[in-house]
Amino acid sequence: MKEIQVSDIREDGFHPAVCFEKWKVAFLNSASMWEEENLTYLQKHDLSDEVFILLEGECTLILSGEEIPSKLYAVRLEKGKVYNVPKGTWHSHVLGKKTRVIVVENSDTALENSPKVPLPCPVRLAEMEYREK
Repeated sequence: MKEIQVSDIREDGFHPAVCFEKWKVAFLNSASMWEEENLTYLQKHDLSDEVFILLEGECTLILSGEEIPSKLYAVRLEKGKVYNVPKGTWHSHVLGKKTRVIVVENSDTALENSPKVPLPCPVRLAEMEYREK
């Protein structure tokens, strides 16, 4: 008899919880590298959209719709809503203290198909353009 799997990962950082065939679900939990003052890069995924669902805390997506990112904008996540970042979109995230986010993406999403670039400017949430999505 098969049993269900239950995951509740609370350690800081990114932790895959379930991988099945072509998709994976992970926890993205508060960590110092995703605090506003420590953010240093944007990333895009060449082979996968990436879904974010805020469970608790505060998360702001930092995005650029440009091929070579120069202008950034922000989307503040609301708890329980599904946010899909399309493949090829430069993005990062600022996580508040005690934040937990569910991430869903292709199971083969890895550093090899997810290039990073340095931020074109420092992230200052109070000064950013916010878009409602």
